[in-house]
Amino acid sequence: MQESPDHKDVAAPDDLSVVLGFTQMLSDGGNVDEVSRLATDHGWLDASGQLTAAGNQLARALLQQSGTRTIFRVW
Repeated sequence: MQESPDHKDVAAPDDLSVVLGFTQMLSDGGNVDEVSRLATDHGWLDASGQLTAAGNQLARALLQQSGTRTIFRVW
């Protein structure tokens, strides 16, 4: 049995990668250490690099934005 050609088998991004991708945008393309530090400073990651409750909340909010174009501006 074949799947229909319009079926997409695309894995959803995990919450950690969503938060790190967003943080990378904020860091203006910083390296991995800078991105992790910034995410930790914002309270999205704990000291061991795991998502905090705030990080999970951010990931859910960002994932709800799929299909829309959002511009983030950092002052």
